[in-house]
Amino acid sequence: MLCTIVPLSTSAPRRVLPCHMEIVVDPPLPEPYSNPRMWLKGDVVLTVAFHRLRLLFDRHEAGQRVYDVRVLPADVFEDVKACVRAGIGL
Repeated sequence: MLCTIVPLSTSAPRRVLPCHMEIVVDPPLPEPYSNPRMWLKGDVVLTVAFHRLRLLFDRHEAGQRVYDVRVLPADVFEDVKACVRAGIGL
């Protein structure tokens, strides 16, 4: 199974282009990714095998992993797709 990744950065681009988008992550992600303001880099699209990903998780009291799974609101995801289209020239 493959997964398409659009990276987030805590550094704002020098010049904001149509392929960039600021995203506010609320609640913030776990450390070391806890900066609530991130920039989507729609011109850097990667495809990787799902088994190569390391999902964010925290340890539950009993030692079990609790994965941090987030779903973007539909309107934000539409904006993400528009950034990616701009980034790849569509």
